Amino acid sequence: MRAGSKSTQIADDLRKQIHEGKYQPGDRLPRVAELMATYDTRSRATLDRALQKLVAEGLLTVVHGSGIYVRRRQVVRRDLLAGVRMEYEAARRGAEVQAGLFEAMTGTDAKVDVTYEHAFAPEHIARLLDVDVECRLLVRTFRYVVEGNPHQVARSYLPAETAQRIGLSSADDERPGVGTIAHLIAGGIAVDRAELAFESRVPTAAEAADLAIPGGTSVFEHWRTLYRGCEPVEVSTAIVPGDRVAYKISVNFTEDNR
Repeated sequence: MRAGSKSTQIADDLRKQIHEGKYQPGDRLPRVAELMATYDTRSRATLDRALQKLVAEGLLTVVHGSGIYVRRRQVVRRDLLAGVRMEYEAARRGAEVQAGLFEAMTGTDAKVDVTYEHAFAPEHIARLLDVDVECRLLVRTFRYVVEGNPHQVARSYLPAETAQRIGLSSADDERPGVGTIAHLIAGGIAVDRAELAFESRVPTAAEAADLAIPGGTSVFEHWRTLYRGCEPVEVSTAIVPGDRVAYKISVNFTEDNR
C-alpha cells in the first residue's frame, strides 16, 4: 500500500478492490477482526476511519446487526425531453401510457406511493406559478422505489382551484399512465409549452433520510413548469440522488431547422 496514514492506506486498498471487482455490489466485507488482521492493525479506530471514508464516498453501506456491504446502485437512464413529449402526445390523443409514466419513460418496474395535501404556496413556487404566497395549492407527492431502493421524490404544485376543476381531489384520482398534462387537457386547460430546469446541490438532512442518500452524494433536482400560452398552470419538481440517475437530452434536427 502507498504511503500515508494507516486509515488512508486501508481505504485506498479497499476502494481499489471494489473498483477492480473483488468485492461486488451487495457483497459483505470480511468481519472487523479479519480486516484488522489483513491490514495488520490493532486499532479498531483506524479501521473505522477507513470504512467511514468509503461510506461517505457512497461505496459502502452499514447494515446494523449484519455487517458492512458494498453499496448497490441502480442507475436509471432518462431522456427528459423524450419523456415530456411522450406524456404530451399521449395526453393529446386521449391515450393512456401502458403501466405508469415513470416506468414507461425509464424502462423500470417502479413502485410509487402517492400522497395529497393542501398548503400555501412556498415563495419559490409562488414565483414560478405567478400567484400570491397565500394561494392554496394542491401538493401531490410521488415517492418512487426501484428494485427496493428509494429512487426519487417528485412533487406537483397546482392551484387548488385548478385541481378542483380538473378533478384531482385525492390520491384515488391518480391512474397509472395518466399524467398531469392529460388531467389538465381533459379539464379544458390546453397546455402548450413546458420549461425544464436542472440543479445539482447538496441534499437537506430530510432529503438524505427520505432517499437513503449516503454522505458525500449530491442530488439532482429538476423542475418543470407547464404553460397555457404565457400563463403558468403547474410546477413540478423531482429530487434524485446523483449516483442513481443518468440524464440525456435528444435534439432532432429537421430540414426546417437547418
